[in-house]
Amino acid sequence: MKLSRFAVLVGVLLWAPAVLARADIVEDIASLVPADPHSYAETMTLLRQLNQSERIRAVSLGNTSKGRTIALAVVRDPRVSYRNTRKLLIIARQHGNEPAGTEAVLALLRHLARTQGRAELGLLKRVTILAIPMANPDGASAMCRRNGAGVDLNRDWVALSQPETQAIERVYERWLPDAVMDLHELPSASKKASYQENFVETIGTAATLPASLSRTTGEVSARISAWMGHYGIPLHCYYDTPDDDLRLCHRHFGLYHQVPSYLFESKTGRGRSLRDRAEYHILGMLVVANHLAYHEVAPKPLPLPVTPTVTAPAPAPPPPAKPTKVRMLEPVADEAREGRALLRAEVTPGEDFAYLTFELNGAVVALTNQAPYQYSMEISRCQEGAQELAVRCYDASGRCIAYDTRAVRLDNAGLVMGE
Repeated sequence: MKLSRFAVLVGVLLWAPAVLARADIVEDIASLVPADPHSYAETMTLLRQLNQSERIRAVSLGNTSKGRTIALAVVRDPRVSYRNTRKLLIIARQHGNEPAGTEAVLALLRHLARTQGRAELGLLKRVTILAIPMANPDGASAMCRRNGAGVDLNRDWVALSQPETQAIERVYERWLPDAVMDLHELPSASKKASYQENFVETIGTAATLPASLSRTTGEVSARISAWMGHYGIPLHCYYDTPDDDLRLCHRHFGLYHQVPSYLFESKTGRGRSLRDRAEYHILGMLVVANHLAYHEVAPKPLPLPVTPTVTAPAPAPPPPAKPTKVRMLEPVADEAREGRALLRAEVTPGEDFAYLTFELNGAVVALTNQAPYQYSMEISRCQEGAQELAVRCYDASGRCIAYDTRAVRLDNAGLVMGE
């Protein structure tokens, strides 16, 4: 079921599927995605046209090794100082053969340049969007993964050896965005378990990371999963820690700069058109921007003490006719990947089910809205001794509606069941 234009971007997200209207913002934007991707020349022509809008300024960040312009589009309400807004940096097409992110960004820019929608205009009063539609112009022109110097840009974020990554790092230092999104595509066929479906990868929980960072990425990934579920889009979410490879873009910003960052991977193949893949990114951009606009706000000064107003608690929602049920199954060795264990859950989804999380000792390690409900976990993430695994099911408002736990212990032989 599609959600209404108003429901997607209102200040407090409305989760009830009955909130419908005649127009749908995601479909409006996705309708602007072409059947075939824009070339580099067509992208630059479109950006020059969009630059005529009072809401968009397209500028050059520098040139690639082959002399192509790396472009940035700044989208905002010209009547509001960007200093008074949150800022979202969106990076598309680091890999030149992954066009869906570029098309999602260009469609969003075209929509925001001309819309008179109340929700979109309200968003732009609160959020400045910094969009890099084509981070790898040389690779895009050749329709190949690497840049003109033969470097995989998404493995260059420690060395920062390339003009493309250096240009994007300068954008970060100049604007200090409040969140970063990196848009990619997955191959149609892969042996990797995590590459079988759309996924988001973001920052998890660790003692060396700010609690506010992990809290924000946890909240946003849950919102993303719930909205993807409303649109019938399957999704898994994975969480990074400081031990992970920092050469990747989203980890560079999330773990090094410690700003909320999100890697979006759309699955190709199986009849998924360019529009289908771009729609996944479009919905993700709207959810992250909405969270910045209405949920992730700067702290306010503490008010003077006042006598509290006592209000009656809101009535609890009626129980669903078909409640969600979940059971944590015994973990088993992942036969396809050495050194990993499969966390598994048996779920009977009720009418209120939106997504579930797997937890290890109280920390979320994966989130999914898609069966089969399992996650391949590195055993090295566990310390030897007693561990507690948990699975929790949530409705679209983020309320836990069912859970189960299992005690396990780790020894030299791996994970074994405990009491």
